[in-house]
Amino acid sequence: MAIRYDPLLIAGLARQARGKWTGRRVEGLWLDRDRREAWLVFADGSHEDRAVGFLLHPTSGFIIATPTVPPEDPLSGRRISFRKLFVTAVEAPVDERLIVVELAGGLRDVHTDLPPVFRLYVELQTNQWNALLTRGSDDAIEAVLWPRTAGARALRPGAIYARPEGARDWAGRCPDTREWSSLLLDHSPDQRRRVLLQSAAWSSALNVDWVLGDASTSDDPASLAAALERYRSLRDAPSDEAWLLSRGETAQPYPLPLEAGSGPYAGLLEAMYAAASQASVWPRDDDPEAGVTMPSDEAREAVRLEGVLRDKIKGLERRRSALGRQLEGESAEHLRELGHLLLARQSDIPRGATNVSLEGFEGSLVQLELDPRLNAVQNAERYYERARRRDRAARALPGRLARITDRISRLETGLASLREAGPTAELWSLVGGRPESGGSETGPRSGRTPGILPYRRYRTSSGLEVRVGRSARGNDDLTFRHSAPEDIWLHARQAAGSHVILRWERRDQNPPHADLVEAAVLAALNSEARHSGVVAVDWTRRKHVRKPRKAPPGAVVPERVTTLFVEPDPQVVSRLALDD
Repeated sequence: MAIRYDPLLIAGLARQARGKWTGRRVEGLWLDRDRREAWLVFADGSHEDRAVGFLLHPTSGFIIATPTVPPEDPLSGRRISFRKLFVTAVEAPVDERLIVVELAGGLRDVHTDLPPVFRLYVELQTNQWNALLTRGSDDAIEAVLWPRTAGARALRPGAIYARPEGARDWAGRCPDTREWSSLLLDHSPDQRRRVLLQSAAWSSALNVDWVLGDASTSDDPASLAAALERYRSLRDAPSDEAWLLSRGETAQPYPLPLEAGSGPYAGLLEAMYAAASQASVWPRDDDPEAGVTMPSDEAREAVRLEGVLRDKIKGLERRRSALGRQLEGESAEHLRELGHLLLARQSDIPRGATNVSLEGFEGSLVQLELDPRLNAVQNAERYYERARRRDRAARALPGRLARITDRISRLETGLASLREAGPTAELWSLVGGRPESGGSETGPRSGRTPGILPYRRYRTSSGLEVRVGRSARGNDDLTFRHSAPEDIWLHARQAAGSHVILRWERRDQNPPHADLVEAAVLAALNSEARHSGVVAVDWTRRKHVRKPRKAPPGAVVPERVTTLFVEPDPQVVSRLALDD
């Protein structure tokens, strides 16, 4: 069972680390993605903590200060060396599960207000532990232990780092009696735990039961007053003592003795080291000189399965969002009325217009978008077709959304159980079964589901194969590893989306126009422009597509492009033979 973090524990760790690390010169940062570990290595050997390891594997979670250092080169990931950089600050934002270590150059005197050259962010949110190194005042991500996307935050090299932010009350001050009672008295005792966790800063699953005490079962005003006093003492926890609470197989370091346990220790880092020793995580006896061991097969499998589960959830959430957007917008009845209006007022529509204002049937002006290549009758038919698609969506999408939501719920439950029970055959069955050993790189590092190609395959009406990338990394694999130089590469212009490859071998001529259009429609449908009436799609030979140095996954530069304008009609997909 892994260590659990809350804002109080992290604030205490940051206070102690600030006193121990500030002013010390840093030699480098070593990232090991297989073990999910980040090591901050100091240049001086006079201290007992020559290196600090953030062991962020889902089954671990320890922060270890140790006189030993990791291997010269990590098993996977990066080793980053620093010159004349010193720790100038160690902070923990209020009521956040985040530690920030600032590194600046110059003199050893850290009171010169030099701007940080780098920041090391250690994120300790549940099930999302990560370490990121950013550069400069804009926090451009230089390196990341676990590249991923977390909601709207892109945690990948080259992106601008956005800190996770909470919005709970009382982060900067204690509540008074009236505010405390107002929060809890409106809820029954059995609901107060949930309310406190959602609303009160510094509360967590580690301390909420201790804070509430009898207030979780009684409406006695005295129990609420006692809970408020415990909440206040929680916020004033000392930084120079720590205890190990008894939590299952792993002892839990904490700055307050909330229950029977061992201690006190001289600080949280010391308590963390003791907990790691009790859990046989540290020291690692099989390689005492290096201070590290290879992770067990089960640990590697857990990391791999976690990545597959998260990729599945992320893909389903994107699909659910896309289907939800299809249900929003104009109703089928409204689209049909626009088609009727175009037919009734076709004599008022100038040829080649892109939009027009017409007097509606009820007397008000109605603005309509038009395809300038079509006449009024053809534009009306486009609105009728959109209405038919909207009708079909209204009939089919609610059931699909419900099935996707249920699937996401089962995968999230599996992700939670992975942390407690480790990888099992039942969890692997959630993602389609355990992959065979060997083969190409899979799991959280590659962003690719084991055993599945990085693209989907289609056939045009004349039989040409079309490949559509599944993800940003899948786009790179498709373009540069699963296509030939003469193949046709397509992508929606100025819109995020899949790379599309139309297989074509002839250098002396281009593929038939009909095949190009069908491949372009697939590119439009697999882009963020899929809901537009007309989408511009660029195409060129794959040999004219290059990837700049240090560009993020999926980012390329096409040259010698030609542009097609197509309508992203989902019916085109149903007409093409899907191979997988």
